[in-house]
Amino acid sequence: MSSRYSFSKLFLIAVVLQIVWGLVPSASNVVISEIPVELYIAIRWTISSLLFLGFLFFTSKWFPKMDKKTFVVMFLGILGYALASFGTLYGLKIGGVTNFALMGALNPIITSVTAILFLREKPGKLFYFALPLCILGLIMLVVGKHEISSWSVAFSSSILIIGAAVLEATVFVFSKKLKVHFTSFQYLAISQLAAALFMWILQLGFFQQTSQISNLSSNGWWAAIFVSVVACVLCYAILYWLLNYVDGHKLALFEGIHVISAALFGWYFFNESLNTLMIFGGFVLLAGLILGNLKSKNNKTKMEAIALENLTSK
Repeated sequence: MSSRYSFSKLFLIAVVLQIVWGLVPSASNVVISEIPVELYIAIRWTISSLLFLGFLFFTSKWFPKMDKKTFVVMFLGILGYALASFGTLYGLKIGGVTNFALMGALNPIITSVTAILFLREKPGKLFYFALPLCILGLIMLVVGKHEISSWSVAFSSSILIIGAAVLEATVFVFSKKLKVHFTSFQYLAISQLAAALFMWILQLGFFQQTSQISNLSSNGWWAAIFVSVVACVLCYAILYWLLNYVDGHKLALFEGIHVISAALFGWYFFNESLNTLMIFGGFVLLAGLILGNLKSKNNKTKMEAIALENLTSK
């Protein structure tokens, strides 16, 4: 750790970062209450990808080359950012912010399981204790959500969110080798731009929702800009800066703060109901996440990618 930054300062920055990220589900909920999910996906990735492209062009005169590797990254961007956003945002719209936030603790575990299956990575012994905890927490969340809504809402929102997480994790697995050919910002710029272009093509040819942009209120626009600029660009940059001083697997533990803060923001801003079973299920999920990372030997690159996928899916 650099002498310029004490542990307490880095700890405080990591905590504030996760609290700010905790606002993302609430901000997204504001936007999708005013315009269709599909239109929001197109707007969000357009803003963030253009910011990344602009930064790279003005700092290093970089612009993506149209070669095979670039096209593969574009394809993965469509899967991991455009299509996965359908699952996360519809899961958010159906199940609410608090349910979405608590289920977010599953993402690192799903990514780890996918990496084990496809990359043949060897997990630590604690991982096999963490996985049942996460499954138990998920069951508690679904049952708890049923008690305050219905089985259809509980299952449909859960399946959508889990499906999106599986898709994002699969994209992470197949993108791992490609990322050595691009910097993190280059990879983000290409993949997010591909997601934006894909969604605008769908808008013009199928959804035809562009006229509904006028439905966005000033609060809606501020919420969309917050997610695109503050969350998907600035917070991401801060995350990678922190990874220069804090081990990735240790930094991943701070996601528990994000999960809890996001759930509390949903309760505060939207008066969403939380029962004891949902709260307990959320903490069981967090316990699984912490246990699964206590003695993690995964390399820094993997943890950076997991953090990226978790951020951009929200």
